[in-house]
Amino acid sequence: MDEMYSVKMRANQICGGKDVHISGAERIIGKGDIDTCCGMLLKRAVYHSKGEPDFINIKVEKIDEKDIEYIDALPVTTYEVSTADEGLLKLEELMREAGIAKSSEIAGMMKLTYGMRGAMLVDIRTLDRLEPDRERGVRVTYMDGIAGAAGVAGMKGNETGKNHFREALVLATKVAACPNIVGELCISDDPDYVTGYFASRNTGYCRITRLKEPGDSCGGRIFLYDGERSDVGECIRFLEKQKVLVRMDSFGQDKEVF
Repeated sequence: MDEMYSVKMRANQICGGKDVHISGAERIIGKGDIDTCCGMLLKRAVYHSKGEPDFINIKVEKIDEKDIEYIDALPVTTYEVSTADEGLLKLEELMREAGIAKSSEIAGMMKLTYGMRGAMLVDIRTLDRLEPDRERGVRVTYMDGIAGAAGVAGMKGNETGKNHFREALVLATKVAACPNIVGELCISDDPDYVTGYFASRNTGYCRITRLKEPGDSCGGRIFLYDGERSDVGECIRFLEKQKVLVRMDSFGQDKEVF
């Protein structure tokens, strides 16, 4: 097999003296695709709908294949809703189906995630926040769909390689596989994308077609934790450091879903 590399992109904008996140993406690819992949991610950063970045960082890191964990993608269900309010009610309903009792309180915490660089980590029993840095949050990295390692052809979507569904499913699948994580809720911060989701091992990946209004750049995500406090460190290590490739064949890895 071709040597494998992790490629990460992040783009920020200086606004009022504060470093504001504009765009971020990552892939796990073969050595022969590095040039093409970096070009696609650079275009994605430069032409993002949230604005022109002042800073773009692209990191290329060689990884050892033996360190990669392969997992199957979560099953996908789409829930069509007419309004953002209806979507939020569906979000709470799905959390309850996953056995999460304080669904309304947790959904209300989503506004606190807006502007965070990563996700909030919340204890479902106490609603305590567990992320060590509340501004940074917990950032899920080192992941891709299995097609990514096979080549840049797996980046179907547009010249920037953007495919909301594919990238969200990969991330949600890795998060659901994490020890002591019992659910994740997400609203995209992309102003042109109003679909969000709830995901867990029990419910699968549940797309909700409207969780905000078009043009709204607010968004964030919460990881729901159910376990001992002594295990939080291992949970965060898995999310941030474990290399994961998600097998997506059953769900149409080239399928466009927007």
